[in-house]
Amino acid sequence: MKTNKKGMTLVECIIAMAVFAIATTGFTMAATACMKAQAKSNGRMTKTNVQSTNLEHFSSFSKVLDPEYTNVSPMTTGTNQFQMTFEFGTDVIENKNVYGYYAKLDGDDKDKVYDLSYFTAAEQLNLSANEYWVTIYNCDSTLKTWNIETTSGFRFFDNEHNITMGQKLPTRQWAPNGGYLKFGIEQLEGSETDLASCLKITKAGETTGKTTGITEDCMLNHSIKNGGDNMVSIYYEGGKFISATEYNDNHKNDTIEE
Repeated sequence: MKTNKKGMTLVECIIAMAVFAIATTGFTMAATACMKAQAKSNGRMTKTNVQSTNLEHFSSFSKVLDPEYTNVSPMTTGTNQFQMTFEFGTDVIENKNVYGYYAKLDGDDKDKVYDLSYFTAAEQLNLSANEYWVTIYNCDSTLKTWNIETTSGFRFFDNEHNITMGQKLPTRQWAPNGGYLKFGIEQLEGSETDLASCLKITKAGETTGKTTGITEDCMLNHSIKNGGDNMVSIYYEGGKFISATEYNDNHKNDTIEE
């Protein structure tokens, strides 16, 4: 029996290689498309989780809404008050004091994902000219335990406007890299104490504290005299307490990784 010991011709090899290259290219393109879709899906999921966290933060603040931090806004312009009705058989319960908010991504984000809605009985805290709602952030990489007290002429209040904390807050811990605490400060009538030194913050176990307070730079145009709501932000960074303006200046060149 005769056997054909001839191998593949050059033309056959070229054709086989071409077919293999085309098939490989197709598989590579399909795999790349799948990887891009997966990455985009993961990115959207991450951003959606951030929005959900924003709303969860807001809901835990009771009557307090701090859009500068949580990126939460009213659902509509103007009033965002709603009425919700619940029917239980022949009984109907109405709640006319429900407020709607939504979490959103930054305005320059190309991938808007979703606007996540949230209904709550919480209402934005209304502050008078001598009242301030303060948020202190720990931007250090280590846990901080601080005692906070006011100087004479000031007193603390909670988010229900109850004057129950007097001039000293309970010892609290601030988580590293962004842990925060919110509280209200009222300047008593007739007080001539400077707002810029209204707070004394002492590390737990120590007696010498750092004096800080409220300045225009802490409010980023949120002061009532500038048409704002007296929302105050103070940051602990680089071993000292700084204003919102100084913090933003320190990080204006920061880049956000996708």
